[in-house]
Amino acid sequence: MTSRESEASVTSTRTYVASAQERQPIKIGWLGTPWDRFKREIALPFEDGMARGLFDRPYEFLFEAETGLPLGTAKDSVDAFHRLVDAGCIVIAGANYSDTAMILAEYANEAKVPLISWCGTERFQGQYCFRLGNGDVGCEPALMVSWLKRNGYRTVAVVSSYSPIGEEYFRYFRQECRRMNLSVAAVEPVSMATSDLAATLDKLRHANAHALVWLGYGGLALTGAVREALDRLGWDPPRIMSTAFMQYLFGFEKFEGWVGIDQWCPKNRRTQQFHERFVARYGESPAQWPNAIPGLSYDTAAVIVEGLHRATVMSGWGVKEGIERIRFMPSATGGPNTHIAGGPYDHQLFKGDWLNYGRVRNGNLEFVGTYEPTDDY
Repeated sequence: MTSRESEASVTSTRTYVASAQERQPIKIGWLGTPWDRFKREIALPFEDGMARGLFDRPYEFLFEAETGLPLGTAKDSVDAFHRLVDAGCIVIAGANYSDTAMILAEYANEAKVPLISWCGTERFQGQYCFRLGNGDVGCEPALMVSWLKRNGYRTVAVVSSYSPIGEEYFRYFRQECRRMNLSVAAVEPVSMATSDLAATLDKLRHANAHALVWLGYGGLALTGAVREALDRLGWDPPRIMSTAFMQYLFGFEKFEGWVGIDQWCPKNRRTQQFHERFVARYGESPAQWPNAIPGLSYDTAAVIVEGLHRATVMSGWGVKEGIERIRFMPSATGGPNTHIAGGPYDHQLFKGDWLNYGRVRNGNLEFVGTYEPTDDY
């Protein structure tokens, strides 16, 4: 937010505190990136909640920028999480990298403070762990293999991220290939330390597979190394990427030619409404619109607002129960049938067609479609 917007927010909050008999604010924690880039998106649901009287006291956002793994350390993220808990936060959003989410699960459960993460890993579990996934290690391979099969690609060459999530992805991908009678012609691991990506991709090119598959984090694509390596080889295969694809947010041109698992869908009326409201409020579109991440940020804040509204008591366990009581909440993320719901033993909050397909062509994002089953199902 700009300083002027921040001043307006503070003034509004103080006015509300006075009318609410000086009640202490509800503290909400935001752990790691990209919250510092999307403060306006997460503010909108809270502004609406205040205007509609969904809670009877002001709110306060506390930010911790430390992302932890895979770029930092596990201790960094644990310390940042505890600072937010010690400051009085009764719900925290963040730990969006799966590596960090795996680490923080036990601490969220121990502190009894709900942690809402965008992670895709299945290792983020527990009574206080909620997933509003920016992907899913099991769902994405199923969609990728479906796309490959429907387009007639029977053999694939795979880039597998050398990371915990890369191993999870590949296990599910191999399972789906077996189910759909696709063959994995070659597999090459990569990490952020991979120095000669062109040499790695050249090995896969010589496998003469029908298509190229990228499983895992997208840091190398984000830096431009993937496009540079493909251009250097003069290789332009049909190719599909996991939700690492959504890092197109930081430069569409770096993902040229890729189909990827996405969460932006122009057919979702809620997506359009979010965009319209954002433009009306701030006079401009979200950063590099169209893309999925601003809507996902909005939905994350909306889940917290609804969890607070449904909480029987303003505490960690109260908000946990509040989130578990959400049903058929409309979503700005995903396809037109996406909705958000929880349950006492159901903390995967997105339901419906929340993952779909996108493509970057000529430097622009295109919507490719939602999941379609093959004849094998």
